[in-house]
Amino acid sequence: MSPATIVHRLSELSRADLPTAGGKGANLGEMIRLGLPVPPGFVVSTQAYAEQARAWGLAERLGAQLAASDDKAAASAAEELFRSGAMLASVEGAIRAAHRELGAARVAVRSSATAEDLADASFAGQQETFLDVASEDEALASVRRCWASLYSPRALHYRRTRGISHLSVEIAVVVQQMVPAEAAGVLFTVDPVKQRWDWMLLSAAPGLGEAIVSGHRRGDTYRIRREPRGGGGPQAGSPAQRGALAIVDRDLESPGRPALGDAELLELSRLGLSLEAHFGCPQDVEFAVASGRVFLLQSRPITTLGAAELEPIEPAPTGTMDEALERFPIAPRPLDRWAIKHNLRAFIHALRHMGFAVSDADAQEPPAHVWRETLLLPKLRPTVRLLGAPAKLAACFNHDLSAWWNGEPLSRLLAASQPVDCTHLGDAELIERADHVAEVYGDVMGQRFERGPSFMLGTAALGLAVRLAVGKARAPALLADLLGGIHTRTSAANRALFRVAKQAESAGPDVADAIRSGRTGDLRATEAGRACLAAVDAFLDEYGHREGVGPYLSTPTWKNDPEPVWCLLRSFMALSELPDDGGGARRGAALLEIERRLRWVPGLARAFRALTEHVRAATVFREDSHFDLTRPLSAMQTLVAELGRRLHDRGLLPTATDVFQLSEQEAKAWLLGRAPPKEEIEALLKRRRATYQVVNTRWQKQRMQGGGTGDELRGTGASSGVVRARARLVRGEHQFDRLRPGEILVCSYTNPSWTPLFALAAGVVTDTGGAGSHAAIVAREYGIPAVMGASGATERIADGQQLLVDGTEGLVRLLPGSDTSAATGVLAQA
Repeated sequence: MSPATIVHRLSELSRADLPTAGGKGANLGEMIRLGLPVPPGFVVSTQAYAEQARAWGLAERLGAQLAASDDKAAASAAEELFRSGAMLASVEGAIRAAHRELGAARVAVRSSATAEDLADASFAGQQETFLDVASEDEALASVRRCWASLYSPRALHYRRTRGISHLSVEIAVVVQQMVPAEAAGVLFTVDPVKQRWDWMLLSAAPGLGEAIVSGHRRGDTYRIRREPRGGGGPQAGSPAQRGALAIVDRDLESPGRPALGDAELLELSRLGLSLEAHFGCPQDVEFAVASGRVFLLQSRPITTLGAAELEPIEPAPTGTMDEALERFPIAPRPLDRWAIKHNLRAFIHALRHMGFAVSDADAQEPPAHVWRETLLLPKLRPTVRLLGAPAKLAACFNHDLSAWWNGEPLSRLLAASQPVDCTHLGDAELIERADHVAEVYGDVMGQRFERGPSFMLGTAALGLAVRLAVGKARAPALLADLLGGIHTRTSAANRALFRVAKQAESAGPDVADAIRSGRTGDLRATEAGRACLAAVDAFLDEYGHREGVGPYLSTPTWKNDPEPVWCLLRSFMALSELPDDGGGARRGAALLEIERRLRWVPGLARAFRALTEHVRAATVFREDSHFDLTRPLSAMQTLVAELGRRLHDRGLLPTATDVFQLSEQEAKAWLLGRAPPKEEIEALLKRRRATYQVVNTRWQKQRMQGGGTGDELRGTGASSGVVRARARLVRGEHQFDRLRPGEILVCSYTNPSWTPLFALAAGVVTDTGGAGSHAAIVAREYGIPAVMGASGATERIADGQQLLVDGTEGLVRLLPGSDTSAATGVLAQA
């Protein structure tokens, strides 16, 4: 290779050089051409990286690990290769010569991948940056580390979840003169937190900008009005035509000591608007200020703004079933309705069975409305058949519900849920199979719902009887004892997983360490490890149809995503034994205490004992039937995954998981060859993603109503939305496996290595950081609420505490109630 293809001065580059200079390098070259204040520097080209990677045999060295999605093994091999491999003489010589020509005492070395800083994904923090690099040798070492960061676990995870081929991405490296910054930070030309197109958001702090971007400091936050009131959209005229800029809000980390003066704020705002006008979309701009001069260090599109166009959303509903909302912790995506509509059908069947009339309009699923509320109580009209409801309930009290369930209902579920080789099904057969599974799911659930009132009324009657016998204060404890120690399929799953954990522990330190450290791929190397994998597979065969976040097609069951099981297994390995609740002894004592108080009425004590046994048996029926009703859900997920794969392979969807953005009717039609043009598909998916964020925020607010009040923490709203969930404190990388899906990540700070956790978290709360940090950017990309800089969060929030996080207003509310139980508590949720 010639030196001319290995390095390029930034001043020689433009946006057209993205394949050579990567997103960051190409943008910086374009900014220099515009006459903007950018520090001088050069780019080590993607051709240099590709030639060096070929010389080292990178594809061959990492091929097996990448094929197995073993991110940790691939990252470790890449790090060793890039650290110790001999660099080509032509590449090393060209970098040294360019470094000497730059003549800078200190430089900044930044990664610039070909897939980053694009309009559809920011890739924020996926590759490395090294600041204040002092020597030529250190600069060379930093270039190697930037190359290696292309294969870090977080970068591999990020690309895989977006369907980007690892070996198709190449990396350039930007080497720039270091700015001795007195202050630095990030400017967003549109406020991504408040979703205000007429405001800009700027975060700054004294010193190098890394403190803001990494989240170690909250910094100062400013909002600048960029348009006159009543102005148009983001492209309404040139910067000069948009009216006078004005600072409308200041939130200073140190009151009275702002990091930037007003003149610097307004100059940065004008520069940001110039970049937005040139690149044609809102920009995320990193900057530094030294000796009164402003320097621009990076500019990239903001990828996390809600789309301006939303689909129709019905008004906020009333009369929602509160208990049902607990089963559905997040809003369903469009394709989830394929299964959920059968929940509604089953519920309406049970209401009609009891004697209510339900109109056909409420009973039918309108096919055209994607975002219709699914958990509303239908309008009911009592009929004369309600007079027969007491007899129907009494019949349930006299029947063995579990024996009934384990007969025809379970047989139908098992038959419908049998695994099939989806690849051998034609398109029409695949749809027919999914419809059959869904029909059986709804039919059997409707039969179960018929018998549900007997459980609810029996439980209510038992609670009333206990209160009358022992008083209101004593009743809760005795009622818990009466209903304790019930063995269900859920508790059997606890015991089965505990046995797997004990097997793993007894298999030797290599097996146990591989599981604890998440290196499950290493288990294939030994006989004991393979036996452990077989035990986990057997567990998943028996219990893997359990739902994850909720009973949705879009939230995988354990078998379809076993990572939660591995997390639980790691927790179980820390237990010496499963907790013994002593249910039998306490139940007997509670029965005796209550029966002594009831003996003054002949036969009352015996009736109470019969009621207790009925409720206990009904509880087993309720839990076990729920366990079995997730079998068809898991089967449908497998069929839908195949449907999504086919649409992706045919070029209709960017990734297979985008199928969940489609309605049932759309997915079926597209599979059968009736898909719209590609540009319409892209617009549809964009609308659906934006609309879902709005729908889910409303859903969370609806769930939190009536939740009570508690202490509040204030921070910087960094990613909009509202969520209520359990807090999980994570105090360092070694505690990553503590976080469970659907929990709120609470930590002192985050850096890019934490970002894979955001795929699990329902929200994020940090002690430090601001709206310009990598954590904030990634939180917005994943669409989860985040509050940064909530000082004292990790001290005031208890592990397992219920939180309300409002990422729009920067509010964290500590709610009454917590769950600090071990993994058994997670498993025990029905």
